[in-house]
Amino acid sequence: MKALFINGSPRKNGNTAKLLQRAMEGAEEAGAEVEWVNLYDRKLNIKGCMSCFACKVKGGKKGVCSFKDDLLPILQKAVEADVLVCGSPNYCGYPTALLRAFMERIIFPTVNYSDYSKPTVLKKIHTATIYTMNCPNDAIYQKMNYQYLMDTNANELGVFGPTEILRSYDTYQFNNYSRYDAAMIDERHKAEVRATQFPKDMEAAYELGKRLVREAAGEACCTKA
Repeated sequence: MKALFINGSPRKNGNTAKLLQRAMEGAEEAGAEVEWVNLYDRKLNIKGCMSCFACKVKGGKKGVCSFKDDLLPILQKAVEADVLVCGSPNYCGYPTALLRAFMERIIFPTVNYSDYSKPTVLKKIHTATIYTMNCPNDAIYQKMNYQYLMDTNANELGVFGPTEILRSYDTYQFNNYSRYDAAMIDERHKAEVRATQFPKDMEAAYELGKRLVREAAGEACCTKA
């Protein structure tokens, strides 16, 4: 049982990374072999879909991107995994650019131009997306139409099987708010949310990772039986 965790945040130890790491702990606790990827690693040269259409060539390899850059081996691990969890902060109403690049490269090869109703998925994967944001609550999330801008991206992973979204609202952004021009933000309120709500989000992430692995393992046992 393999579980892959994709950090789409430029921060390797920020809110998104912490939640993903907690989900990874839950997955490992459930018995999975876990692996971690930082898409914003400076050593990586990553591009979005290059529109080469290699994944659509007759007789070619279907269901997986073949464009050769540093994202290719990550994509190969993703489509071979049993559990895939992606994470991203909200940047201007969207996931980060590199998580979008990952999503383009993993989703487009599944699109079947001969029959849209039958995506070319290599195997079933249990997936989830973790979002962090300055947005204060679900009501504002809906008002800002993020359910279309953010959730549509996350729900694309549903092509591989069951998928879900975990949102962490009102996250603490700066280590020292006094350094930044951010008069609209109440640092004391942010600190309170970090102390009271973020631990709950961490526990939800842990349970998410554990649950995904157990569900994937349960299906694998049923298939073998």
